Amino acid sequence: MMAVENIEHPLRPASEVMKLERIGAFRLTSLSFLRILMRHMMRENWTIQCTAFELDDDGHGHAIYRIQTPTHEFSFLTISSNISDEERSDRVISKQWDVTFALSEGTISEEKLNRMKTNLPKQEAGRGEASDLVWSRANKSNRIFDYVIDCLTAGEQPDPKVLNEVGYLLRTTAVYGNGKFGIAPYEKLKEKHPFNGPFQAQMFAVYMLRHFSFDLVEHIAKRQQPEAVSLDPEVKRFIGTGNATGLGMAPFLISHPRLIHQWIYVREKAIARVKDIKPSQDDLMLLIHWLDRVANYFDESRLIDRQIYVKPEKLAEQSRFLKQRVLEYLEIGTFAGLPVTDVWEGLSETAVETVSIEMQELLHTVLLEIYADHVIDLEECMNVEETYQIVPRMTIQELTDLINRQYQWAFQYNFTDPDEKYYFWYRSEEKEEPRLGVRGEEPGEDLEMPMNIAEQVQGLYKMIQHAPPTEMVATFILRHPRYKGIIQRIQSLDGYEYGEIQANLLSKDFMPLHLLRCKLSFFGAERFNPKSNRWVRITLFQGAPLVEEIGETFPDNWVFPHLPTMEGDKS
Repeated sequence: MMAVENIEHPLRPASEVMKLERIGAFRLTSLSFLRILMRHMMRENWTIQCTAFELDDDGHGHAIYRIQTPTHEFSFLTISSNISDEERSDRVISKQWDVTFALSEGTISEEKLNRMKTNLPKQEAGRGEASDLVWSRANKSNRIFDYVIDCLTAGEQPDPKVLNEVGYLLRTTAVYGNGKFGIAPYEKLKEKHPFNGPFQAQMFAVYMLRHFSFDLVEHIAKRQQPEAVSLDPEVKRFIGTGNATGLGMAPFLISHPRLIHQWIYVREKAIARVKDIKPSQDDLMLLIHWLDRVANYFDESRLIDRQIYVKPEKLAEQSRFLKQRVLEYLEIGTFAGLPVTDVWEGLSETAVETVSIEMQELLHTVLLEIYADHVIDLEECMNVEETYQIVPRMTIQELTDLINRQYQWAFQYNFTDPDEKYYFWYRSEEKEEPRLGVRGEEPGEDLEMPMNIAEQVQGLYKMIQHAPPTEMVATFILRHPRYKGIIQRIQSLDGYEYGEIQANLLSKDFMPLHLLRCKLSFFGAERFNPKSNRWVRITLFQGAPLVEEIGETFPDNWVFPHLPTMEGDKS
């Protein structure tokens, strides 16, 4: 079992945290992966220089950027292609993209550049090398890309309110690492590598794509009109990188339970740690500032409402409601008329009783912003050894006790009810991506993926009731080999209480977006804009420091940015 650090304030139990609606309400925090990356880059003063920029008047061609860290040198290559509007798609199976890009170790030779020009635009059909860390692709935002160019050529800055309708110029559809297409495996990034840590190389590639998007629109504008202005730094900071994510992300949360436990365990430990702090008057005033900032951010939101998440204006209203409760505490020392000895716990209880789950988790995000210095040491704890092994000498009684201790949630579902097995998960050979099918109505059931953890636990538990309590697991598996997988999972997660999502992922009421948003929150995503209940568009790095600001003093509180205030047009 994992050793748990002694914390006076208790961690929330998995029975509360791991509910699907709860993890689907997570938001970015100071420990999200892109925040960890930005602090790392700023602390070590990485230098980024453009070494090749061979684009034609329409912005088609290639660009190379050199990245120097204290210990390593990297190259970022981007290839901009000419495609039609009809070819532009967010689907994983798309064959054409506006931009393809790669992050590689070392410099890119002429020979490698020629190979990359052939292979990188093909993506799945191409072949990378062990020196490549990330491959990806992106498309232009149809609404914003040309608008920004038109503004720059007219000598004007784009209207921040128009930018806020989308939030980015380029949108990725998948960011690949860990051996895909023959590129470097994750093991290469361990130890003292600059990109050691979950998804650090991928986040950096997305950050570099953001920088290229600025260079790209400015280049096209200058070619169209030599007197065109450049983007104002405040406008640049307000623009992030987009991403479109579908069901392909969901199986990761099921197939990496120890890693998911570690991410959520660290998050919960951070929340418990900051709730242990007795706030000063300045802390409470800072909380008021952040609740105002969050409220303004969601007031300004221009996201399409599809009745899936809490409406942005409702989150703004609830943020201001909590602000009033804090002001009340400052004035009379109570929450809702009740005396308070533990301020943060009292505020949290008020939130549970009065606002949505989304706002409850937003409050945790804000607390982690206020006390970021108290928790950033936890960023070193995001990795975990993912070994899943059978414990052969465990007895059936010990296995039964373990199930009773960690898997009681799995017994709340009646799988004889068709609505509880409404969906099945499968990987489409044609579409090359995980899909959800309706059982008995759609093809693919014979290719079903093992996403039904609760049903597997129930089946195992029923079977071991007929086994001798002193029988060893190894003997049981020899008699019933079909249960080896679920036994190995249960044994390997002993003590990893946040490893299982406590939900039935086959239910008719299942909302896949909750899984996607959970993982995206750890990346550092915001502006969740669902296009259906199965895929969502988000924005990364909105408000983040620019490449030219790396190494300068820049506060680590750039999330939930306000609209830039422009004093007329700037050149």
